[in-house]
Amino acid sequence: MQLSSLIGQIYQAGLDGQWSGVLDGIIESTASNKAFFFFQELDKPTPLLLEFRTTFDFPYEAYAAYQKRTLEDPLYQTMANMLEGDSLELTGAIDVEAFEKTAFYKDFYLPFKTKYSIASLLIRDARHESVFAINRGQEDPRYEARDLQLISLLTPHLARSIQLYRDLTLYKQYASISKSILDQTDKGILVCDAKGGVLLANESANRELAHAKDIQIQGNRLTLFPSAYDLRLQQCISQCANFPTSIDSKESILLNRPEGESLLLAVTPLNRHTEFVDINQPCCLVTLSRQNAVNWSMLAREYGLTPKELALVQAINSKKTLAQLTREQGVTHNTLATHLKAIYKKMQVHSQAQLMATLGMFRD
Repeated sequence: MQLSSLIGQIYQAGLDGQWSGVLDGIIESTASNKAFFFFQELDKPTPLLLEFRTTFDFPYEAYAAYQKRTLEDPLYQTMANMLEGDSLELTGAIDVEAFEKTAFYKDFYLPFKTKYSIASLLIRDARHESVFAINRGQEDPRYEARDLQLISLLTPHLARSIQLYRDLTLYKQYASISKSILDQTDKGILVCDAKGGVLLANESANRELAHAKDIQIQGNRLTLFPSAYDLRLQQCISQCANFPTSIDSKESILLNRPEGESLLLAVTPLNRHTEFVDINQPCCLVTLSRQNAVNWSMLAREYGLTPKELALVQAINSKKTLAQLTREQGVTHNTLATHLKAIYKKMQVHSQAQLMATLGMFRD
């Protein structure tokens, strides 16, 4: 890859957060098996931003564990005296024979095929640190001077790009929160921390919570009644706040009310794990939407739905995903997809959006 093209990709990643092409380009240019960088708040146990690319498959469990122990990496610790903007060939900086006997080496260096390393210190100040590194494995040749020269040349561009990405994301996140909270009038919106504590709420949410018996704020924590619903809510909030990129990071709960309406709670991650937010803790969005009850018996008669088909439509109305339903019902994704196609055919719709529109016609 040409140098000018690679530098262009670096700055583009600062704008859109798509770092994989940058890391792949550096891997190709240096004949490395791995490239990664992280951005760390020094008082936090895990990186705010960690991007990782390899030319081989590796155990995801090791990758997840490494995120929690990045600061224990001996190669990282050899960078203690480096200054912001420095690049260094780290090979030989540690006692390899002694290190190979450690649990850290067996847990991470072996599965990650790490022996030779070049690292750059992109950011280092009183609160933050950012490091970029490339690796070669046990069967690869040692890096040459030209490899270090290339990384040294790219280091200031990488540093500026990360700063740009952080600043833009802060602005976008702030703007997103402000727009959601101020502009939404038909839905109640709350920002909650990982324990259900309410950080922000708009006027619609406050109106809903003022007189409701099934959803309240108690001790500044969003609480549902009965307790089984509350346990589910706290699980959803914790999942979305702490693991925003997991498969089930968007969750929903439907509260059926005796007066014939329902309240849909949608719990959604507020940010990806690779973004920086002005709320400096794990958090999520909780939206509250009132819904009139669907006349299910009339719907079933109108379209000839079987009890199982009706149950599936009700689950979809509750915003459950096929992935959730496969686990709950113990069937395969293909089986559920087949049932859904049959329902679509009976109801003469072609998508979930059309299905939900049809349900709206049967609300009392």
